[in-house]
Amino acid sequence: MTSTESGQDGAEPTERVFTPAGHPGSAIAGAMVGVALIALCATAIRDVAVRTDWLNGREWSISAAEWIADLSWQDWMWPAAVGLVVVGLLLLWVAIKPRPRSHLPLSTSHLWTRPGDVARRCSAAVADLPGVYEADTIVTRRKVKATVHGISAVADREQITAALTDVVSVLESPPRVVVRFRPRDGRRIG
Repeated sequence: MTSTESGQDGAEPTERVFTPAGHPGSAIAGAMVGVALIALCATAIRDVAVRTDWLNGREWSISAAEWIADLSWQDWMWPAAVGLVVVGLLLLWVAIKPRPRSHLPLSTSHLWTRPGDVARRCSAAVADLPGVYEADTIVTRRKVKATVHGISAVADREQITAALTDVVSVLESPPRVVVRFRPRDGRRIG
């Protein structure tokens, strides 16, 4: 172990650990720009094929350049210019905006879990309780919302809330627990 991995005295690591994050917004814009560049390359390949007499016709790049050279300023160009400025500003914002967080931090340092995994664990913990047929759970950073289907005479709402609170207590900042109970007395689920 080197000094950069264990710190100066072997106590705390000195390297910074980054929070897991989702895909950057510029990934979609970058993919669209990539598709446009592939189309431009296809046009260039076609123009090379025309120039070498493998294909008949006129080069598209020369035709486009001549059309642009013959243009003069017209009224319809104002909205197009404004639209292109807006698109440019949107692309700039997409490039610099922070990536969305994809995981929830656990109380143990430098460990994270996905909200879907916490939701599955919550549903499994509640489904094991007496009188509960099934549980559907949605976990966000601020709230755990569980919809529980079961027998109202047997299932205990406080026990369900306690089970959910126990599951989310491992998170660094446990979200608020909300339970919706849907009675299914005497009916089978399925």
